Amino acid sequence: MNLKGKGIKGIAVVALLMVMALAVYFLLMPSKSVAESKNKIYKGTVYSATRGGHMVFTTITIDGEREMISGSVAGRLPMPNNEQADAIEMSPDQKYIYYPTWDTSTLYVVDISDKKNPKVVAEKKVFDKPTRFCGSHFGPDGRLYLSSMAQGDVHIFDIKNPVDPKLMDRLYKTTYLCGVQVLENGKYVWTSDMKDHKIYVYEASTGKRIKEIETGRKEFLHRARLSHDGKLLYQASTGAVAGQPADGRFYVVDTKSMKIKDTIVFGEDYDVHDVATTPDGKYAIAAVRRVPATEYKDSEYIVVNMQTKKVLGSISMCKSCHNAYGVNPKAGKEREVFLCGIQIAWEK
Repeated sequence: MNLKGKGIKGIAVVALLMVMALAVYFLLMPSKSVAESKNKIYKGTVYSATRGGHMVFTTITIDGEREMISGSVAGRLPMPNNEQADAIEMSPDQKYIYYPTWDTSTLYVVDISDKKNPKVVAEKKVFDKPTRFCGSHFGPDGRLYLSSMAQGDVHIFDIKNPVDPKLMDRLYKTTYLCGVQVLENGKYVWTSDMKDHKIYVYEASTGKRIKEIETGRKEFLHRARLSHDGKLLYQASTGAVAGQPADGRFYVVDTKSMKIKDTIVFGEDYDVHDVATTPDGKYAIAAVRRVPATEYKDSEYIVVNMQTKKVLGSISMCKSCHNAYGVNPKAGKEREVFLCGIQIAWEK
């Protein structure tokens, strides 16, 4: 009888200890998850289209605990035709970069499987006339979408063979297109028009324009980029039209309601041309041109915490190279020395 009682008491003590251990575990688990999230380190390689006749690729690190950024120039890849470019798009498997140049309308395929030594592996002449491709997106259908400023429509390429892009169609005609993104499994195509100062939404099955989104300002809208979950669209803008001081910014658009929900403003003389985000959307990385000749810092990447709306800092990749080569990045009548589109291969 006594042994039985002691056995029951022993079981009760063990059970109590287990309950207490579980309670402590579940009590501490949320704080541990928060700590892990806070301490997250984001590392990647940024590929940028430039007006200098070459692709530039750089490293970037974002320290989520200390809210610090760092980066360094990894290299530059001259294009065979030494021509300027705006658009740049990375394949979903992060093996290739598609790099269309402006006036000769040549689409280069760059193998980036070796991050330290990217190389051009194919080129395709798209048109005899200038296309000036500005926006780009790999759609959910696996096709490459490039928007043409010069011709005012979206060109759709079959990329079944990654080194042999084939033009399939041309749609969504407007005035002076830059941004293009394909949403909801290909149901909608979003474009942004620099001269109309509007974001357009098309129904892909019919090609019918179903929505016009205005910012309330007459400004050049440049490239646009979807969040990784497709719920948000980041629309880059100079904040002004030609001949007026830039007040650069990017808009955050809710893709379900098709309304602007937030605006990140960098201020006077910042000219925002593209936006990328970390895979979880916590940080945005904007490709920004600095336009005043007296304060010229050249193009730079500015990193923003999208939860706090605070700028962590900027990295001027172009400036370090330009200084070394004796290049004066002053905007003039000829070629501008600027970054434009960006793509980031994040380490997994």
